[in-house]
Amino acid sequence: MKTQSISIHQNALKTIGLFCLVMAFGLFTNQMNAQTQTTERTVTGTVTSTDGVVPLATVILKGTNIGISCDENGKFTFPQKLKENDVLIITSLGYKDREMKITGNTTFIEPFLDDIPLIIVGALRTKPSNNN
Repeated sequence: MKTQSISIHQNALKTIGLFCLVMAFGLFTNQMNAQTQTTERTVTGTVTSTDGVVPLATVILKGTNIGISCDENGKFTFPQKLKENDVLIITSLGYKDREMKITGNTTFIEPFLDDIPLIIVGALRTKPSNNN
């Protein structure tokens, strides 16, 4: 009688232990899955500088050839949905390139491009005069 009572308790403990192990594994797997899921979103924006909007700037997803040109008002809608930590490279002639990292639930960005200082060099050549 005593041995039968002990074996019933041992079986119950094994069942409870197995149940707890399965539940812990399920919670761990669910948590890992939640961390690896990424939310993709459409990103829009307006490219600006000290001179105002930058028309026809180029916006490219870093490491790819996927990109778009801004309209004449500096506005764009990126053609591919982006994930967190994606990096956009914004370029335009006469401005320093700018990288912007997509964070959180970013759906709108307003990159500011710094001017590149320009130095204009001129030269003039004239014929020597013949005043003999």
